[in-house]
This record gives sequence, C-alpha cells and structure tokens, in this order.
Amino acid sequence: MSILSRASTGALRAMSLEALRGFESAARHLSFTAAAEELCITQSAVSKQVKSLEDIIGAALFRRGGKGLSLTPEGRQLYEAARAAIGQLGAAIDRLLAVDRVSIAVTTTPSFAALWLVPKLARFQAAEPGIDVRIDASEAMLNLEREGIDLAIRLNAQPPGPGDARPLLRERLMLVAAPAIAARIAEPRHMLDAPLLVFHDPGARFAWMSWTQWYQRLGLARSSKQACLYFSQYAHVLNAAVQQAGIAIGRTPMVLPMLKSGQLQVVLPEHAVDGLTYQIVAADTERPEVRQFRAWLEGELAGEVIG
Repeated sequence: MSILSRASTGALRAMSLEALRGFESAARHLSFTAAAEELCITQSAVSKQVKSLEDIIGAALFRRGGKGLSLTPEGRQLYEAARAAIGQLGAAIDRLLAVDRVSIAVTTTPSFAALWLVPKLARFQAAEPGIDVRIDASEAMLNLEREGIDLAIRLNAQPPGPGDARPLLRERLMLVAAPAIAARIAEPRHMLDAPLLVFHDPGARFAWMSWTQWYQRLGLARSSKQACLYFSQYAHVLNAAVQQAGIAIGRTPMVLPMLKSGQLQVVLPEHAVDGLTYQIVAADTERPEVRQFRAWLEGELAGEVIG
C-alpha cells in the first residue's frame, strides 16, 4: 500500500523535478534572477516553474513586495521538504555514478563560494585528484548531518570563547574602488562625489556592511543627492566596483583577488577595520578526505593577509 494519500500522489505526478529545482533555488536565494543564473535558464522560466507549483498546491509560495521576495508559510514548508529531498537524491546519484571515488560536501555563503573558494578549487583538485567536492552556497545555517554536509565555512559574529576552535581568519573591511575612482578620493569628503555600491540587506543581518555606520566613522553626513546602486548578491557589488560604478565595502578574503590584480584599490586605507571571523564546522572529522580538504583550506586561508 502506498504511504502517500490520493491527493498527494496526484499532486506529485503533476509536479516536475525541474519545477521543484527551480523553486528550491529561488527560495534559497530569495531571487528568481539568482536562481536563473544558477540553473542556466531564464528568469521567466523560473517564474513559470514556481507558478506551476502554486497552481498545483493552490497557494502562493512567495510574497512579492518592494523589499524583494519572501516565503509564505506554504512556501517555507515546501522549501524545507524540497531542499532535503533534492539533496538526498543528489547525494544518492553521486554515489551511484562514482562508486570508486570519494567525495565531500561543503557549505558556505554565496559570496565566499563565488569570489574565493570556487576560483581556488582547481588547486585542490590538482593536489587531491581522487576527491570530488560538492559546494552548497547558502546563507542558511544548515544542519550538517541532516543535509549530508561534511564541512561548513561560516562567519562568526561572536568573538571566540576559551573552548572554541582557533578562527581560520579574521576578515578585514575596507573601502574599495576601481583605480580611476580611487585616485579622486584623498580624504573622506571626496566620497560624496561618487556613487555608493550597496549590499541590499532587508533583514539587517550584516550590520558591518552598512554605509550608515561607515559614514558615521568617517564623520560624513549622507546626502539624498548621492547616487546609490543596490545589489542582493555581494559578488555583484564587487563586480560593479571593478566596472567603475562606484565605491564598495570590501571584505577579505573575497576582495583580495581583485586587489592583487589591480582591478580594485583600497580607498582611505587608514579607515580599514576588523570584521568577523571565519570558522570551520565539521560534521565528521574522522574521514580522511574531510581532513585533507580542511588542511588545504587552512593552508590557503593562512596566506590571505592584507595590511
């Protein structure tokens, strides 16, 4: 006898895996645009996938407002179920397709993954060709055991306590801009003539990225005439800065590749401040492949220092 009800059986038959993947990505990013980029489809396709699920369920999955997307209670329930099911299905397929290989799953923030970790993975692959790596980029604090994640790279807002592991790295916050813009800013008041690149944070989760706090430290008053560009992804903030769109708040280690290449320069370096610490949380430190990845990661991060 089926463990599903007649209603749920019919609904599941009507749902496509592609629609569930599109919804899960949109819910994780709270952005149809980011989901489309991740899945290599159009934003319209993601919207249609979500609409097809809403029609089947008979309820809205997202609230669409001026501050962006948020999940409805029904959307939250479906997201949690879809995320767990897709993760378990993916892990099972990985095991079936690569029975002779070992793999690890790593979760971290989208910005750290896109700007720092992913560009360096080729170096890990060269050093450890027998280990496959799966990256889960999410702002959510995932339950590692439940989600099948081996290791998390997380920012810690609290200073480490006596019993805590030594932090991997303390991030450094600084103002950055393309060389042409940086050359025009010799003192704080010159910033008022350049657009600000803002990491849009409706939930006020990342206070250290607030331009209001930076202007207070610099002794400046915000002007309604100063242009601002808002981005929901931190990687887009830095990319806009490279394209001479304005001044951004840079964070190490993510901004370091652009500083080293000369695409960006530090503006008013004397005003740089310390940020949060990076720490590793491991679900299973006994697996050799997890220990190898962790050792590689610690070695790479140990060299990421800027004065």
